[in-house]
Amino acid sequence: MPTTPIARLTAIHAELRKGILKGTWRAGDRLPTTAELSGTFGCSVGMVSKAIAMLVHEGLVEQKPKLGTRVVSNEERCTGHLPKLGAYAFIYPSEQHEGIWRTLKGFQDLAHTEGRQVVLLSSGADCRKEIEFMSRISEFDVRGAVIYPILLSARDQVQFSQMLLDAQFPVVLAEVNLLGLDRPSVTLDGYHAGYTMTRYLLECGAKKIGFLANYARVPSVRDRHLGYRSAMEEAGISISREWVALESAMRPDFDDPIKESIELARHYLKQAGEVDGVVCVNDFLATGLIHAAGENGVSVPSDLKVTGMEDFALAQSNSISLTTYHVPFEEMGAQAYRILDALLSGRPLDSVENQIRGRLVIRNST
Repeated sequence: MPTTPIARLTAIHAELRKGILKGTWRAGDRLPTTAELSGTFGCSVGMVSKAIAMLVHEGLVEQKPKLGTRVVSNEERCTGHLPKLGAYAFIYPSEQHEGIWRTLKGFQDLAHTEGRQVVLLSSGADCRKEIEFMSRISEFDVRGAVIYPILLSARDQVQFSQMLLDAQFPVVLAEVNLLGLDRPSVTLDGYHAGYTMTRYLLECGAKKIGFLANYARVPSVRDRHLGYRSAMEEAGISISREWVALESAMRPDFDDPIKESIELARHYLKQAGEVDGVVCVNDFLATGLIHAAGENGVSVPSDLKVTGMEDFALAQSNSISLTTYHVPFEEMGAQAYRILDALLSGRPLDSVENQIRGRLVIRNST
């Protein structure tokens, strides 16, 4: 099986298509379930769903809620007479990232409940791929799209913003809000997250509380920092400059997501001085900070209390379980679907900017 996502998708689609055209599955037969096919091909259910969406687009199969996928033709059809898919698309960097996968699941689960076809397109950590998918999305007869972007540079943000302005169909942003473009978004209430975690550390007795962030130019991360600052100001504590690290860049590695976090955490501990608590903007950074603290002989939580945000599986898988801010990513995906559906149905939106709040989860790192 090929190793890249696009090559794997192409190979799976080709194998299923060959089986249909050769009569392995005849018209009227049902294909195995997406779960069964994912086991056969050794891939994710999302990958199989994309391949089946392509077969639907080619007029070879049809999908109906609770009835599965049925072969409708064993012959190639002229592309000029393909049935309209009428699908909603979800474009995302990688399902290896737990938050993205959970957002995707929330979107897909509600779409299936509503009987709506979906097209799932994975771009990797390359904004240009997302822009390319948007320019070609009409090939799938898609009516609108939810996009979960990762914008790694200012140039990416400018190019992506221009694509949004040029888009001829509805677009909803997930987890990123680009202000001034009048495109609906669903994001975390970052201010509430930063404020909640800082207040909790103050209640635990910490006074010299730091803040560690990457991707800091993104509005949601900026809002988490503002929440932190507000809580510290309310407590009457002046924030020392060395306590705060706002790294604007992000270098995601979906195969080893902790690597960058450990490097940032090592640098942060050198500059931060004697902080007794740190609010990290995500669980990856918090996990990296615990690792770096151990290298320096700093004990968590007795010497340093550490909190994360997002509540990924790794928050409970480390030797020191992580106090964190649970983000309801599934609800974020479902809400993005509802907004897209409202746009396409002509229903008015309550708000262009939609924020979802999470909750504090207390574990051993504090």
